Amino acid sequence: MKLKLILLTLSMLSVFSCSNNDDLINETNQVKIRLANISEVRFENVTYNDVNFGSLEPGEKTEYKTFENQYSYGKVDITINDKQFGWIPIDFVGEKLLENGNYTFEYNFDVDGQVLTDKLIRD
Repeated sequence: MKLKLILLTLSMLSVFSCSNNDDLINETNQVKIRLANISEVRFENVTYNDVNFGSLEPGEKTEYKTFENQYSYGKVDITINDKQFGWIPIDFVGEKLLENGNYTFEYNFDVDGQVLTDKLIRD
């Protein structure tokens, strides 16, 4: 009888002493992202994954903003000379989440070709 009581007590302790994995996930799946305009034109109404970063002058970088569960690309909207540029990802199949850390998306705009390009850099 004592053995059963001891085993029951140990079982209860192990169940109630487990940590909440949600807290660990929230702490570890955060990345900080900033945007950089490496082109020669002004960017207006810049958004990344629906987060507004404002306007960016040539050569300017934004402050970092914290995101959870981000991939190496996302939805981008940038107004350049009163025209909309950007892209919307269709899916993230096969992609891996970014590791914790600071990242910069560098955006360049080719005025002649009217093409917006990006490059992700881990800071």
